Amino acid sequence: MHVVISRKELLRGLHRVQGVVEKRNAMPILANVLVETKENGLEMFATDLEIGIRGFYSAKVKQPGGVAVSARKLLEILKELPDADVVMATVEDSSFLSICCGSSQFKIMALSPGDFPKMPMTVGKELPEIPAGLLSRMFSKTTYAVGEHDTRYMLNGVNIMVVQASAPSANHVLRCVGTDGHRLAVTEVDIGDASGAGDLNVIIPKKAAHEIKRLLSDFDGDNDEKPRLGITDTQLVLRMSGLLLSARLIEGSYPDYEQVIPEGNEKKVTIEKTNFETAIRRVALLAPDRVNTIQLTFETNRVILHSSTSELGEATDEVAARSEGEGFEAVFNARYLLDALASIDGDQVVLELKGSSSPCLIHEGGSLRTTCVVMPMKL
Repeated sequence: MHVVISRKELLRGLHRVQGVVEKRNAMPILANVLVETKENGLEMFATDLEIGIRGFYSAKVKQPGGVAVSARKLLEILKELPDADVVMATVEDSSFLSICCGSSQFKIMALSPGDFPKMPMTVGKELPEIPAGLLSRMFSKTTYAVGEHDTRYMLNGVNIMVVQASAPSANHVLRCVGTDGHRLAVTEVDIGDASGAGDLNVIIPKKAAHEIKRLLSDFDGDNDEKPRLGITDTQLVLRMSGLLLSARLIEGSYPDYEQVIPEGNEKKVTIEKTNFETAIRRVALLAPDRVNTIQLTFETNRVILHSSTSELGEATDEVAARSEGEGFEAVFNARYLLDALASIDGDQVVLELKGSSSPCLIHEGGSLRTTCVVMPMKL
């Protein structure tokens, strides 16, 4: 292999795969990135056997070939090189990769591309195009609520589904759901007629959702970039601009999350979001470390926040609010409230509750409809 590629283009490809490259040593080869020549460029591929990212990058190919090299070390080298063309070539029977840029020369260990794991990346049935920024925001508003190493393994992923819009419309809605049993995030967007894609109700790992969000952020603000989501029996595939991300699906059925969304909430509190977030952070400074609980007292024109611990002391703050219904007290995890508020756009939020032991419901309208639920803690 012998290629000439711009440092910027090579860095772009390496940054994209860093989140997927396996850092543990169960299979050392997974710490590598596979670099292979194609017509008029390079293809870079990395996988942890659950997620795979493959991208094409323009380059001058002087001799075709391929090699697998340490993704982390190659990135570290490129970060220190001048912004110029990089010459990469396999040497010594492809046991090493030579990297030259300006006066700098490196030679790093390489492995045969035949030793690198393969991962099928069949696109399958695809949904209609969705703007990159909109899809990225969907995952941002959902992934924070997904479980971490939960024994109920379905909760360690994002539930993605397509549902029929209200009759008699032929349009469909793309919906993402995340929950860890203590909080819930649901976001959805209209995607037009998706009947050609068939039924879609799958669960992807949280890591895959983060990687999709990270890749999409490169194109946020580019109205011409409209990625496609495809589905097979075992994988979800994101396709965009010479880039493919494939994620293995989590087997199983997602729990019936709609049961925990409260209805008929008599108490509605309208509050400035920034002021509320700031007050929560202040009071949480003296909240118990393990449970991070704060008490909210809802009154007619204000919300009083309070926390206390026997080891540190106590804190109290208040925020102006407009309320409907009688006053009461409720206890919540401060971190959960802050995560939910961060997922809501706009300057104001409306909290809906029934009473001290009821979940807190937060809605957001617009083109990207969001529902957040935070479960209460015991007084």
